[in-house]
Amino acid sequence: MTPSEAQAPDTLSVHVSRLVRAPREVVFDAWIKPQIRRQWWLTGREEGLKTCDIDARVGGRYCLSQIGGGEKSTVAEDYEWIMTGEFLEVDRPQRLVFTWNVNHPDEPANEERVTIDFNEVADGTEVVITHEGILSGKLRDGTEHGWTTLVESLAKVLEES
Repeated sequence: MTPSEAQAPDTLSVHVSRLVRAPREVVFDAWIKPQIRRQWWLTGREEGLKTCDIDARVGGRYCLSQIGGGEKSTVAEDYEWIMTGEFLEVDRPQRLVFTWNVNHPDEPANEERVTIDFNEVADGTEVVITHEGILSGKLRDGTEHGWTTLVESLAKVLEES
């Protein structure tokens, strides 16, 4: 899927939302500042990112990598997951939109799209993640589990600081 196309009718999407008890600017920055992202982007084994390069501007790119998977993963423990993409929208502190590419060992390559909205609410920030363009139910389930786990980790880190 190209960045300008709408979600293809034969693909799936995931929606995850979570209240984070922190100011919107702080939550937004936790996604784009590598030193903060490394604190909460953990694997299922509670290990951090091996690579965390982020150029958070429209047209800028990111590259994240981590070793192995979580408890639901079917890949080898030493498999290196590589997630790359391009920022399509960077509207601090309201919204991030970026492409999402992952080197799934048993799925075809596919460029997906992730939108993260940061909504100011009375108790902090509602983070709403919409991930579109997913090719299979298996990937959709894994993606939903992954985003849910990561946003929980994000909330824990920011709410404890």
